[in-house]
Amino acid sequence: MNSPQTNITPPVEARRRLRVLVVEDYEPDALLLRRHLNRAGYDLEMRRIETREQMREALHDGAWDLVIADYTLPSFGARDALAMLQASGMDLPFIIVSGTISEESAVSAMRAGAHDYVLKGNLERLLPAIERELADADARREKLRTSAELKALESRFSATFNQAAVGMAHISLDGRWILANQRLRDMVGQTAEGLEATGFYDLLLPAAERDEDREIVLEDLLSRKVPSLRVEKRLRHRDGHAVDVQLTISVLQPDPSETESLSLVIEDISARKADARERADLVKRLINSERLASAGRMANTLAHEINNPLEALTNVLYLLQTHQDLPEDLRDLVSMGARELDRVGHITRTTLSFYRGNTSAGHALNKLIGEVLQIFASRAEGSQVQIITDLHPSTSGATFALSLRQVFANLIGNAIEAMSGTGGTLTIRSRETRTCAIVTIADTGPGIAQAHISQIFEPFFTTKGERGTGLGLWVTRGIVEESGGTLSLRTSTDAKHRGTTMRIALPLKS
Repeated sequence: MNSPQTNITPPVEARRRLRVLVVEDYEPDALLLRRHLNRAGYDLEMRRIETREQMREALHDGAWDLVIADYTLPSFGARDALAMLQASGMDLPFIIVSGTISEESAVSAMRAGAHDYVLKGNLERLLPAIERELADADARREKLRTSAELKALESRFSATFNQAAVGMAHISLDGRWILANQRLRDMVGQTAEGLEATGFYDLLLPAAERDEDREIVLEDLLSRKVPSLRVEKRLRHRDGHAVDVQLTISVLQPDPSETESLSLVIEDISARKADARERADLVKRLINSERLASAGRMANTLAHEINNPLEALTNVLYLLQTHQDLPEDLRDLVSMGARELDRVGHITRTTLSFYRGNTSAGHALNKLIGEVLQIFASRAEGSQVQIITDLHPSTSGATFALSLRQVFANLIGNAIEAMSGTGGTLTIRSRETRTCAIVTIADTGPGIAQAHISQIFEPFFTTKGERGTGLGLWVTRGIVEESGGTLSLRTSTDAKHRGTTMRIALPLKS
């Protein structure tokens, strides 16, 4: 009695799709082949052909995974089908399945490019052969894809390396050139042969520091203390003059069979350095004098502003120290201490931010003005200056650079100083038009003499004697112009209408 057969066909979701082109003139054999592959778990798409024309159409129309061909057909067999497949350029596994095939014919077919052969009476060999050849075909395609990607990467690297606007090179640890692009050769005035005869370290100036530079570079990079080094150096040109460069050096990660080497990126900064040297003395004077003046003004303001809240906080803490428990009637004093301490912190943070040099955008105009007014509030009170503000809310949402805060600090500080001793009114207004934001800072001080107006924005001109640097208004106008705006003044020394108004117009940028 025969035992019932167990259905071992894999579930639908586990079945692998297989597209097979079958060269076979006997349909029952093709049906048996289909049944065999279906039972093996393949979701099969199969087309049977038996002529050259059908083969040509099938290769043109379909994306096949596999070709199975009978060795001998009346007019079109496996050898012909293999030749057409090879001529098409398609890399598909080609397996011969035949009822009878001699060993000599099989070997000849394999030499011609067939991947395997299986006898029709031994189809159990077919499935392992299919799996093996499909895997090999996938591997070949992956290798071709990887090779194509590598070739494209090499092409892009070559174009980038040789056409770069900066010098680029790979060198050995002892300074021998492995690769060097044209820009680097132009930079030092060398031909490819001339550069090859000169080591990298031989180009470094001054010569007395070459060994030391080399030791520092190798120690820091090879120990992986730093991923790369960026330094400014001087290279020796072929005609003898020095070329100022910015040099970036990093370690190239080698293959296990290769030794470590270095990557160089060399930017010619000669023009930049020459320009910097021409202006160095003037810039140094301007920066140092303005920083010292600003630091002095801010230090005085900060000390004055912090004094009062600190004194109040000290008194509150003293009163608290005289009590073991905090009664209800002293809670107002605790609250006062907290407020004054918060004021100290806010004033300190706001004032110190003047030294950070942050010119980034993203700050509301009225907020910048408000922070400056808070710093100068006590000075104005001490100078008997009344501050009036008329700050219209922004309708555009525009923001501005933090550097504008120095503009407002300089103008408000000048106005308060002009009215010091006599008192007066400082009026600050802000509003927006369709295209710009306008800030006016108007004082009722003595005004600016007509003879001084043409020089008021010139560097080093001052009417304050030794108390002034003559840089405040010059720097102020420079900051405004960097923001794309304009700074203008209107002044009068007439007793009835005296005073000065500074008008700042800034383009709106959201």
